[in-house]
Order: sequence, then structure tokens, then C-alpha cells
Amino acid sequence: MSRPSRNTDRLLLDAGRKLLPQTGVSGLSLRQIAAQAKVNLGMFHYHFGSKQKFARQVLQDLYEEFFRGFSLETHKAAPPEQRLIAALTILARFVRDNRKLILALLQDALNHEPEVIAFAKANAPRHIRIIAGLVRECQKTGALKELPLPTILPYIAAGVIAPNLGVAFLERAAAGSAAGIPLALIRPAVISDQAIAQRIAAALKGLRREP
Repeated sequence: MSRPSRNTDRLLLDAGRKLLPQTGVSGLSLRQIAAQAKVNLGMFHYHFGSKQKFARQVLQDLYEEFFRGFSLETHKAAPPEQRLIAALTILARFVRDNRKLILALLQDALNHEPEVIAFAKANAPRHIRIIAGLVRECQKTGALKELPLPTILPYIAAGVIAPNLGVAFLERAAAGSAAGIPLALIRPAVISDQAIAQRIAAALKGLRREP
């Protein structure tokens, strides 16, 4: 019996990346995956065994790609505020570029999808821990106010990260506008690199120590 192609598992994983933003983990079917990858359903079982194991690997691969660049930038020899800005920029762009997937995963989590909850518990603390450490370094140098982390981190998340998911919500709802503003104008004003940089600057300005 010939062995399955080594490329088959990659085709299936790529298919998962395309489908998960539309279906989430709960709505993903094995037949959808096999059809998208254009491979026999039996190959899915050969490589992954279950939808849960497959979904976890798709998500983990995506997260590790993000985290490699995130970790590299935040450990450079640079002042802590500069590294904090780099960390927030990479995270915000990752959320922007994967906003439809993250919105689908949030819905899965609200529906108590165990694989999504396990993935979040295992990985979210990794980048949050680094950002928290950089905030503490900035506080020690006097760049940022001595506020508790449970106050600072949600403040940053609400100002920097959440707007990207707001756009994803409008896209999913097929809303052509919000508050009378066309979505075509909202997107660049919220999710462009320039908009992200402006929100980071505004968030950190609100946290800086008074002269």
C-alpha cells in the first residue's frame, strides 16, 4: 500500500485556515475540509483522526507564526516603551488580519466549545504575560503611571484591539454602514496600519506620567 502524500496534511491545514473564519470550530465539518483541500475524506482521518485535533493544530500553527515574530520584536535591545509599542502593533495587526476567525472563535467560546477554550487558556497568557512585563518595565522607568495591571491591560485592549473586532462584527452582519458612515470608510479609519499606530499612541498617552 502506497503511503499518503506528505503534502496532503498541508493541504488539509490550509483548507482549515480558509474555512474556520466562516464556520468556527463548532460549524466545521470533515466533508467541508476534505472538499476544500480536494482530497479523500479518508486522508483526513489518516493524518488527524478527529476534528478537534485538526482544529487545534490549525489554530496552534497560526498562533506560533504570530508568536515567533512577536517574541522576536519584544526581546530586542531597545527601550521598554519602544518594545511595548512594537508588541501592541504586532498584536493589533494580527487581530486585524485574523479578525473574522477571532470573532468566530469568540462565538465558539461563548458556546462552550471545549477545544477553543483549551486553546485560549494555553496560549493567550503567553503574549499577555509579555505585554504585562513590558508595562511593568515602563512603570519602573517612569514612562507610565503606576496603575494596576488589571486596570491598564483592559484599557489598552479596548482602545487598541477591540476596534478591529468591531469591524469584523459589521462585516459578519453584512452592515453596509454604522451610524450613517459607510463600512468602506470605516475600514481604513479603523484597521489601517496608520489607524492602529494612532490608537496605540493615544492609549499610551493616556497612561504616561504627568510631567
